Amino acid sequence: MNKSFQLSAACKLVLMAGMVSALAACGGGGGDSAPPPVVVVPPPPVVVVPPPTVSYAITMSGTAATGAAIAGATVTATCKTGTATAVTGTDGSYTVKVAVPGEGPCILSLTQNGVTLRSIAAGDGAKANITPLTEMFVAYISTSSGAGVAATPTQLAQNANVRVIVGNATMMTATANRVVQLVSTAAGGVSVPNDFLSATLVPKSATNPGNAQDAVLEALKTAKVVGANGAPIATLLESVRKDASENILTGGTGGTTGGSGG
Repeated sequence: MNKSFQLSAACKLVLMAGMVSALAACGGGGGDSAPPPVVVVPPPPVVVVPPPTVSYAITMSGTAATGAAIAGATVTATCKTGTATAVTGTDGSYTVKVAVPGEGPCILSLTQNGVTLRSIAAGDGAKANITPLTEMFVAYISTSSGAGVAATPTQLAQNANVRVIVGNATMMTATANRVVQLVSTAAGGVSVPNDFLSATLVPKSATNPGNAQDAVLEALKTAKVVGANGAPIATLLESVRKDASENILTGGTGGTTGGSGG
């Protein structure tokens, strides 16, 4: 019976060939399998956060000059409430903005070559030049308000009598007139306009002769009542303070203890 189940050599070859074919059809080698798909993960979205919105309570502008423009100087505004800074342009112009809840009055100051010059403004929309004349104007108010010669910008801005003066157009004009008279006398009769605080000021440059306001600043240097560095001379400042001391305000009401006349 065993003979009936024996395979001939030919049958064995046929079976082996079939098995090889089956293995090949199943990809038994594995070398030609496809690579796994590449998964691309998109980057997270870019979230743009807008800068915070700033509201301004006070905007002031003016020009800083001593004859020539004071360029590239930092102007600091110190107000009754709030502070801010700005940098003067090549023509001495500046605009400074104090954020809400800023409140005037404001003392404006800058320092260049070791000399500090100040000015003063009531508040929003004010025009305040910064010159040797405005420095003497602030010096006068520092004394007449009772704040004192050494009062800081903060002390001046928060002084009740300073607020009375700055808020009263008649008193501001009277103060300017006193400064004009004192400066003109010291300078040998140089004509000084009393609107030096807020008038348009165009400094002299290589391409611009400047305007009348600037010519006055040059004349004060020529008369040697303002130094080449832009600082009023000490004797003139002393004269300004002495006159102001005779017109001290009392009680923040606008009353004075005396008067110099003129």
